[in-house]
Order: sequence, then C-alpha cells, then structure tokens
Amino acid sequence: MSTLKVTNLQKLDGSTFPIGKIGQVASTNFVLNNSITSTSYAELNSSCRLSLTPTATTSKFIFQFQFPWFVNSSNTGFFVNVYKDVGGGGYNVVYTSGQLTRYAGYQSSTGNYSFITIQVVDSPSTLSAVTYTPYVKGSNTNTINFGNDGLYFATLMEVLA
Repeated sequence: MSTLKVTNLQKLDGSTFPIGKIGQVASTNFVLNNSITSTSYAELNSSCRLSLTPTATTSKFIFQFQFPWFVNSSNTGFFVNVYKDVGGGGYNVVYTSGQLTRYAGYQSSTGNYSFITIQVVDSPSTLSAVTYTPYVKGSNTNTINFGNDGLYFATLMEVLA
C-alpha cells in the first residue's frame, strides 16, 4: 500500500479542489402560525423559502427544516414534501418517486403537539438560483395547526463536489 502526501492539491488552472466543503449557507427562522384543512399539497408558508445560486453544476444542496405542529382532532395526520424552483421556472416536487413522508404527524386521539424535522439532499445540476420550500397536506379535512407561535427553522447548504 502506498501513501501520497502533498501540501497543496491543485487543478491544472491553479485552482484548488473544493471536495466536500460547504460552499454557501442560507437560513431563516420565524414564528409560524398556519393551519390547513386541505388534502392537496400547498406551500406551508412563503416565508419558509430559502434560495442559493450554485457555484458549480456538480454542487449538492442540503435543505433541512423543523417546525411544531398541533392536531386537535382524532385520526388526523399530515404529509410533507419538499418542492423546488429552479431559475424562476415554477415549483416542482424534489422527490418525484412518491411522497417524502407517509405520515409526518398523526394523532389517533385529540390534542397532540409535536415537532417535525426533515432533511433532504438534492443535486439540482444547474447554475441558476434554486429555491426550496416545504409543502403540506392533511390526511382529511380536519384542521392541522403548524407553528402555534412556535419557531420555524430552516437551513440550506451548498456542498461543493
């Protein structure tokens, strides 16, 4: 077995290799107070959106977010999925093979308050601005409260390839 040791590793043009480093970070937090009664996906809140413009087409993005939720009705749950907009072209689901969560939260009896944390990794393969935001829908038309004066936290990170 051989070992290669170097002080600096550079490309032919003199630039360094940005392997596995965090390139850019965007974050937000705010008091969330939303509720839904819909069984169709809708954006949780437009303030949840985070955007970055990749520095390379090989960059990956990590989008993670957390928020509190409350259900006051029996047999009520909700689903979460992450949508992205690339260069202003409109929002589309990140994972097209199905729902990100089957039941992100579910209450079999009344009065459940909890937090949900989700993290997704995406390879947008673009140099255009990419915006990520969570979408939610209910399992039925009972009211689901998001936030209840609790904080929504989100971070978007570019991972350089």
